[in-house]
Amino acid sequence: MKLFKLLFAIAIVSLIAVSCNETKKGLDSDSQEAVEATQDAASDAIDATQEAAGDAVDAVEEAVDSVKSKANQAIDSVKTMAVNSTKKCEGKCSKDAKSCDGSCKA
Repeated sequence: MKLFKLLFAIAIVSLIAVSCNETKKGLDSDSQEAVEATQDAASDAIDATQEAAGDAVDAVEEAVDSVKSKANQAIDSVKTMAVNSTKKCEGKCSKDAKSCDGSCKA
């Protein structure tokens, strides 16, 4: 009877060990699928981030070009105003060169 109980206990323990091993294999394949899904999601996120960063760089470059163009226009305008304001009198001027015969206003 003791021998029968011992064999029965060994059989139960063996059955549990095999069952746990199969469950572990099932979990390993589920875990592997989860890891692959996570890797795919991370890869997609990286691609989207790179694309957004590229778009942001393009937008910044356009903004810089626009500001540069407007700055150049402002500089040209200031230069034109400076040239026009320093126009010299072509007529007769007084000794202090502040008053002329009306051909310019200095």
